[in-house]
Amino acid sequence: MKYDVIIVGASIAGCTAATAYGRAGLRVALLERHSSPQSHKTLCGHFILGGTHSTLQRLDLWQPMLEHGAAVIRGLGVWTESGWIIPRPGNGVPPAISLRRRVLDPLLREIAGNTPGVDLLLGHRAEDLVMDPAGTVGGVVAVTADGDRRTLRGRLVVGADGHRSTVAGLAGVAEDRAPNERFLFWTYYEGAAMNGPGDGQVWMLDPDVAVCIPVDAGLTQVGVFPSKARLPEFADDRVEAFHRFVERLPDGPTLAGARRVSNLVGTTDYPCVRRDPTPRPGLALIGDAATASDPVPAVGCGWAFRSAAWLVDATAGTLAAGGDLRPALRKYRRAHRFIDKWDDLGRQDALAGPPNAIQRAIRKAAVHDAGIARRLAMFSMRAAAPSVLVNPAVAVRATVGSQRRLVREPAGT
Repeated sequence: MKYDVIIVGASIAGCTAATAYGRAGLRVALLERHSSPQSHKTLCGHFILGGTHSTLQRLDLWQPMLEHGAAVIRGLGVWTESGWIIPRPGNGVPPAISLRRRVLDPLLREIAGNTPGVDLLLGHRAEDLVMDPAGTVGGVVAVTADGDRRTLRGRLVVGADGHRSTVAGLAGVAEDRAPNERFLFWTYYEGAAMNGPGDGQVWMLDPDVAVCIPVDAGLTQVGVFPSKARLPEFADDRVEAFHRFVERLPDGPTLAGARRVSNLVGTTDYPCVRRDPTPRPGLALIGDAATASDPVPAVGCGWAFRSAAWLVDATAGTLAAGGDLRPALRKYRRAHRFIDKWDDLGRQDALAGPPNAIQRAIRKAAVHDAGIARRLAMFSMRAAAPSVLVNPAVAVRATVGSQRRLVREPAGT
């Protein structure tokens, strides 16, 4: 069967791309190896940073997420050794949104499947790629849940099948792997009370990190991201070690009387993986298939939405017109460099080393300086290029401000 686009993986990135392509009038095959439309990713924090807000609005996905109970977070309080960085109302930082994947994945799959031009093919596992002798990808060989083999052909094949991407493996795409020196666990509570500022909190404990975030259904997500040096503490009883960690958080959530409503979710190893997003003619990678970043800054879901949108923006017109895809894919590759820049920084932070002098100065200044606090929030929400915070002017302002406060403050304060 002939399509304009064949997308492997019907999760965030795949469903977003399929929906956008379908709305552009293209014929799309959306393959998903699971047979149930309710299947969803478990190992995902599902906190979608504010930098993705405009993309969700443009794709008409923000409102459906709200209608399914998503929590909107307009200002995170950030604890540092210098005190709380408190969000300022009206600072122009776009809001984040949080909807558990058990709700989000079926929602996006339903939207994609109901889009004219999109064939949602559940229970279809990619087994091989159709490639010509020059290495141009022109289709996918899939195996159905009944064991039947189907060959689907299309002008563009999109790998949206996660950080262990089968599509990338079949295409022989090289992986650039980097270590993550933190591990992660989280769970959900009913009736938890937040005690820190803002409508969610992050603790920068150096090198450990913790979060407390509202989610759908009135639940609260509490997560910890300790350095791997603390793995022995979690060896015998992970739940008890998790509780001890949370109990020690400054102004941490009150869990007395709260009910834990899920198992502890997490992993002790989550490496950073990067692949070329346009590795072969006729092939593109989006979401985690292209870049699986350190989960601590919560970039994964946002990158999935944004990379899918960038790919469609770059290629839909060319596909509709029957033009040359090579320049269109180069355009997508250029857009994807935004993620690459952030991933370079994320890989450094994933080493769980101590903050440098400039980072400490910026955090300290942000406690008192509304301008730097806003830049830090824009940085954290991936709402601008890294230079919004990582630039000489901000470093000088933070350093000078910190020195002036040291002069003004009496010794021992």
